[in-house]
Amino acid sequence: MNWRSLSEQLELTLERLPMACARLAFFAAVRDPYTGQYMHEGWVSMESPQEIHRILRNAHHEVFEFVCSMPIAQLCAEVDGYLRSLPSSWEETLRVWRELESYREMIPQGICGEEREFFASQMHAALDVLSTAPDWPRRELSSWRFLPPAQQLRRHLEN
Repeated sequence: MNWRSLSEQLELTLERLPMACARLAFFAAVRDPYTGQYMHEGWVSMESPQEIHRILRNAHHEVFEFVCSMPIAQLCAEVDGYLRSLPSSWEETLRVWRELESYREMIPQGICGEEREFFASQMHAALDVLSTAPDWPRRELSSWRFLPPAQQLRRHLEN
């Protein structure tokens, strides 16, 4: 299959993951922690491993940049929604994420140290807010003017 069909498959996959944090978790899950190579077992018959790696790496970077550009209120809501979607209790997951900094696994390879630390500090701040004011992110915040990750990914894939 060609690059476009693999891109369409990725887009379909990401549409099922409405939150950017869930998308970052997906990319972390399909990346080998020892080699940094991205591989999706279901897509190996569609394209070469190198092409799969390239497309997933680029998409991971784009979603990561989107998350880094979020205002803290939006990030708090994003993290809150993602933690609530996980099978364990919200409180337990929040505690574990604060202790183990599990979100660091979501950082793509090749990100500079400053951006890594910025992401970590933003996530740390969001988790602090959630632990002290757990209902705050669920308020209606009408001032968000960001493209959803699906629209940003679509723009990136068209280039």
